[in-house]
Amino acid sequence: MTRPILVLALVATLFSCTKKDDASIIWIYTSLYKDTVIDVQTQLEKAFPDVKVQFYQAGSEEVAAKVQAENLSGKIQADILISSDRFWYEDMSEQKKLVAYKPQGSDQVDAVFKHPDNFYTTVSFPIMVIAYNSETIEAKNAPKTFKELTDNKWKDKVSIGSPLASGTSFTTVSFLVEKYGWDYFSVLRKNNLIAEGGNSGVVRRLQSGERPVGIVLMENILRLEKTDPRIKYIIPADGAVIQTNVMALVKKEKNSTNAQKIADWFFTTSGQTALTKSFMYSGNNSVKLSGAPEWNNLLKTAPSWTREFISKTMKDREKIKDQFSKIIF
Repeated sequence: MTRPILVLALVATLFSCTKKDDASIIWIYTSLYKDTVIDVQTQLEKAFPDVKVQFYQAGSEEVAAKVQAENLSGKIQADILISSDRFWYEDMSEQKKLVAYKPQGSDQVDAVFKHPDNFYTTVSFPIMVIAYNSETIEAKNAPKTFKELTDNKWKDKVSIGSPLASGTSFTTVSFLVEKYGWDYFSVLRKNNLIAEGGNSGVVRRLQSGERPVGIVLMENILRLEKTDPRIKYIIPADGAVIQTNVMALVKKEKNSTNAQKIADWFFTTSGQTALTKSFMYSGNNSVKLSGAPEWNNLLKTAPSWTREFISKTMKDREKIKDQFSKIIF
């Protein structure tokens, strides 16, 4: 009996080690910038030496597509999701693919930027603004509002990312439709608005002068301060569009305490500092974004993330994309 028992013991030991190894690997799927991912990964390795943190980095739409494909195959590899398409997280929570968790340090995040049942919370805030090429347009003549972009003087001068490819562009389009209606985009179409790719495409068109005005994330412009100071930004008087970098934990057969600890880390001073280095506002307002407008001032004019707006946009999501395509393309 000794030999069979020994074999069983060895098998049990190997199985236990495998399970332990699996539990010590945490996958984060994210649309954060590559340099931010490198910084975060380095810090997580120091903070959690017994945990191997792996990243999949891509645009928010690509992250969603990968998760959906894995879900269809029967298993989602990701443990933590961080990306900018809040509406997708609403959908994921409705599908019961997320686990309710309230990260330590997230108490200071305003309730409107969280799921009411804690299926996700905003970890940082990108901001959509108006940018312009100061080599082509003087500051005094630059557009001051989103509404002003419908003026004929901005014909052939404006671009935005496509809401079909960019989560932040979709959010912006949804808020502008809510505020100004579809006639707003009909007039932009007459002004030959370019809507293509993501924010990086808008930046390229700003720099080349092909479209010297752009609706783009403020962080993209702040990143250019040293390399291309010609590109400036304006906080629109009719309200910058607050985007949400949302974090959620994927529901697994056995929820990982390591994933929870890492989620907590993102709300520490170290975690929030890493995110503000990418020129996004701190999720819990614990770290100030240097060289940017005060967060509380932005909130005064920004459109509100009400549950009504979220529900309506969720319901009309495909209709919004279809209508935008019919008008612009």
